[in-house]
Amino acid sequence: MLTREGCATRQSRLLAHMERDRAGLFVTGNYRTIYYLTGSLSVAEAPCAFALWPDGRSTLVTAAAHPALADETRTVETYSIDRVIDRPDLDTARLLADALEGDVSLVSIERAGTPALIEGLIRDLWPDAVVRDGTEVILELRKRKEEDEIGEIRESLGLIEAAYDAARGAIAAGRTELDIYNEMQAAVVRKAGTFVPLAGDFAVGERAIRGGGPPSSRVIAEGDLYILDLFPAPHLYFGDTCRTFAAGAPSDDQHRAWEIVCEAMAIGERAIRPGVRARDVYAEMKEFLDSHPLAEKSFWHHAGHGIGHNGHEAPRIIPGSGDVFEAGDVITLEPGIYTRALRGGIRIEDNYVVRENELENLFQYPKNL
Repeated sequence: MLTREGCATRQSRLLAHMERDRAGLFVTGNYRTIYYLTGSLSVAEAPCAFALWPDGRSTLVTAAAHPALADETRTVETYSIDRVIDRPDLDTARLLADALEGDVSLVSIERAGTPALIEGLIRDLWPDAVVRDGTEVILELRKRKEEDEIGEIRESLGLIEAAYDAARGAIAAGRTELDIYNEMQAAVVRKAGTFVPLAGDFAVGERAIRGGGPPSSRVIAEGDLYILDLFPAPHLYFGDTCRTFAAGAPSDDQHRAWEIVCEAMAIGERAIRPGVRARDVYAEMKEFLDSHPLAEKSFWHHAGHGIGHNGHEAPRIIPGSGDVFEAGDVITLEPGIYTRALRGGIRIEDNYVVRENELENLFQYPKNL
């Protein structure tokens, strides 16, 4: 879980933006942002709201029972045996409206994830106020991760390790994608001590050449390559890694392709530092992969991306990106080769923190086929 200290730092960073923009109030109804700022973890279906004033005062409206960094917490009911609750969003808006006070001339609202109902009540309260979208401010803040956020990502990576251990022992010709998935999901539940959905790409053999997706009843054949790109999020924060396993002994071409992919990762690792443009790293990795005839110029997707409490965040390592790496970014690198001759594809992915003078690898699981 996120820490009180980490939430305090993030609120302070938001307050600095509010001062810069002269905002008299920040409001969000996005449950992910509320967790990010307060440590209050709601389910996606439960309405919630958070208001922050320039002097640091804050009000949280939530149905969650988790301790939260807020001066005032107002509890909204989503279930009761004393009354029928069909519109807890209306109750949330009313509780928030009761807490709003003062003369505000500029309000920043994170429109992404905030119900229009909340913006409507703010316009009713202050009809002459300027209302701006604060979504970009939140995205800018979220790019740099605090240590408690990195800790959440490490927790996800621990679950991924358990899943890969299960997969390595289970993959065999004659079994199905569903068989392997069930083994991995069971391992994740044992590791977590509770149910955590195991999201990812689970396609084996040629089915993985141009995609992935949920597991199917496809039977694994001897010589297939099995790409397992996993990204569970036990508390909204994603780890996101990939390993490729061979069903049986890998062929010489498969092993050579694996070496090429690993070297492409090393090229990215050496290139990334604060101030480097993401698209330049993509170009270097892409050029290297395409220079090998065995790859058949098959590398078609991004070379990596930021992660946090969305699976894909800035910086995005693509040719169309204007992102620049900064200290505090948490990113992936994930080069790949995909051909019929290889019986599928090989993709390897690790997660890293961009530090001032180095790239810290958060995932040390073996890369071998």
